[in-house]
Amino acid sequence: MSGAMVAVTIDRPAVLDVAALGLPAPALRVPALSGWRAAWSSDAPSPFAAGGTALFRRQAAEECLDVVGVLRAYRAPQPEEDWRTPRASERRLLAQVNAIAGLGPQALERIAALAIDPDLPDPGRVFAATFTLGCIGGPDWLPALQRIVMTAVARHPEEGAQAMEALSLSPREDLPNWLSPLLRDASPALRAAAVRVLGFRWQLDEAAWAQAMRDPHPDVVRAALLAPVHRFDPARVEPLLLTAAASTDEPTAQRALRLGAALRSPALHGQAARMAARDPGWAGALQALALHGHPGDATLLRGLLRQAHRWPAVRAAGALGLPALMPDLIALHDDPLRSDEERRLAAQALTTIAGPTPAGATSPADEWRRVAAEAPAERRLRGGRPLNAAVLLAQLSGPGWWRAGRQDLYLELIAASRVPIARFSPFDFVAVQEDALDRIAEGVAPGTARAATSAPALAPQ
Repeated sequence: MSGAMVAVTIDRPAVLDVAALGLPAPALRVPALSGWRAAWSSDAPSPFAAGGTALFRRQAAEECLDVVGVLRAYRAPQPEEDWRTPRASERRLLAQVNAIAGLGPQALERIAALAIDPDLPDPGRVFAATFTLGCIGGPDWLPALQRIVMTAVARHPEEGAQAMEALSLSPREDLPNWLSPLLRDASPALRAAAVRVLGFRWQLDEAAWAQAMRDPHPDVVRAALLAPVHRFDPARVEPLLLTAAASTDEPTAQRALRLGAALRSPALHGQAARMAARDPGWAGALQALALHGHPGDATLLRGLLRQAHRWPAVRAAGALGLPALMPDLIALHDDPLRSDEERRLAAQALTTIAGPTPAGATSPADEWRRVAAEAPAERRLRGGRPLNAAVLLAQLSGPGWWRAGRQDLYLELIAASRVPIARFSPFDFVAVQEDALDRIAEGVAPGTARAATSAPALAPQ
């Protein structure tokens, strides 16, 4: 493993050096003066007589493990929160990992033993044990980590999902050494797990990705469609994405169409347009079409905005961002026959294009009409600004909670940038996301990282 080990991790996962802590082996009893023993009632057992330090460490490790499992759920921002809100919960989660590591090898052995409940599935416990052991450096804990992951994936889908999430977040750099052979395992679940984790970590090479895309099991293909394919040769990627986009499995088709938008693939754009015209609500075809950013698609969207099943087109119109579509959206918003939810969706799309209502404006509707009248009809806008990489980066860095929406923003940023874009995932720890946004900003506009990530908030997508 090439990464340096540390003794404590604060706000992002790090590889912990348990040996450096120098923790002595636990004694069977804690030495105590007789006067201390007298402080306990004669009918209550003395804590010094029942296991001593070893018992204390074991119980403390178990309690810390349970807290890690609970805090994992707090990492997902809620609608009233911002993506940075979970920072405090993440720091507390990592503090539990520090505490377990500080309790020594016996505590880690206990964690490994508790990971899999022999009677009932316990996804939270699987995540906690996998993540904790995934933060421990050296080869000693890899066998236990492998056993937990392979058992969880084979035993229960939710336990397998939690194991994959924990492994994806692990700071160990040597995981491909034992995950890569699983790409050829007889079990489709293990193949999919290896593809999913390596793809998330950007450690899945192009040959392995292509192999996964041709896998006979749909779970493996779906996992491959979460990989960063913009790093591969477009000429080899496009045919495989086209095949996936034509799948009758909706999640497979949807993921393929989204990746095609990130690549700005003409073939995938055509596929999305055909699918959107045939069935606008299927496989997110309209949203993928909008992410390509072709002004010519406004004609299709305008026609769909006038049909009964118009609401997928409303969101897509906001993503496309053409002022030419704003009069149609305003008409929907002002229609007295529309419900409150329909008016809200129209307002959200209009705000995505025009931005928040500025101070001094009479009403949002007046601002929408002004933008529609003054902005070039074929110039894409996002938050009232011409859509470009800097605007997308500012929006990705600004307030927002919806992970899927932020992932779409990242795909748009890839498509809009003329330089390679650093790795980013809205599922990472908050501090890791902030580091990634700084690296992206330096690549998009060197020297302006902090300015970009602290830009005024734009309208949420």
